[in-house]
Amino acid sequence: MNTKIHNISWPNIRPVVLNFLEHQQNKSRPGNYHYSYSGDLFNPLAHENIAGSIFALKLFYMLGETDERVIKPITDRILTFQKSNGSIYDPSIFRKSFLRNAAAALKRGKFQNLDNHEYIRAETRQAYSCLLPYGIIPSPIYTDIPIKPDQIITYLKKLDWTRPWGAGSHFSHLMFFLSLMHKSGKIDDETFRIAKQTALNEIASLHHKEDGAWYLGNPSKLQKINGAMKILTGMLWTDARLTHPEQLIDLCLSHTDPVHACDQFNKTMVLRYANEATNNSYKREEITLWCEKALKEWQTYFHPEQGGFSFWKARANERYYGAKITQGLNEADIHGTVLFVWGLSMMAKLMPLSEINWIKEMKS
Repeated sequence: MNTKIHNISWPNIRPVVLNFLEHQQNKSRPGNYHYSYSGDLFNPLAHENIAGSIFALKLFYMLGETDERVIKPITDRILTFQKSNGSIYDPSIFRKSFLRNAAAALKRGKFQNLDNHEYIRAETRQAYSCLLPYGIIPSPIYTDIPIKPDQIITYLKKLDWTRPWGAGSHFSHLMFFLSLMHKSGKIDDETFRIAKQTALNEIASLHHKEDGAWYLGNPSKLQKINGAMKILTGMLWTDARLTHPEQLIDLCLSHTDPVHACDQFNKTMVLRYANEATNNSYKREEITLWCEKALKEWQTYFHPEQGGFSFWKARANERYYGAKITQGLNEADIHGTVLFVWGLSMMAKLMPLSEINWIKEMKS
């Protein structure tokens, strides 16, 4: 059944995505969900593909699923990937991506990530953020982040801010884990306040008033927008105030050619929170027109017969943190689906879409 959104016909998302998730479920492995509709390169019988479980749990949360018979097998499986230091990740991703990442490190002359700690921290954050809405805080908590001011400054200065999408993600991880450590009593109020303010002061020096983004050099508009999304996800965990939101809105509206699900999602998130920071008072007509155009565009990523979205237009995502994980067929994948459904939850905050405003927005 389709419903009208202004001049847009949009499908009833909940039943079709639930059907997609039912298809993705590995019936022989509780809590395990295939990454792509039919083209996975993961071994379905091996202890790998934590991504499928993480994205399935996020989708169930956004769709309002609370049945323990559905949720508990997924949370239990995610926790089987937890290591003694609190990290939660899939070692198969490291094995599959090692040669490719080593070649990239050799080309760039930067070898600090050969142990794949960047993937480990990012995946751990993804796992924690999908468990938290269900009241699950893994124990022990991952604490491999800087806490003292001088450590935080060094951590942020080592990042390549000419590539703000990647650098911003590590700022975001820092803020997420600082917030989690504070809320769980691992650090006290004053330590958290100083650590948080140190990080915010450091990135303030990277903030450009003319476009509202954080970077060094002259990155592309796409890099600026995607990097801003990462900064925002970090700020959301610390209730930091967004400045120059009007310029961020202008930046987003001036860039018209996102390519894949991450680009589409990132731009929507930046607009959603920049718009909120202006109290819905800046370029409302232009934002609404962008939303209508974007919703039409998003339908080209949707596979109605399968019930999900593909990460790329007419192609499932092939790589995850550098590891080749699917055949890249013309079909839906769980990664694209979670990003577009999440995007819809934020789209409903930008324009009155009663047909989709029931989708619960994630905080990740």
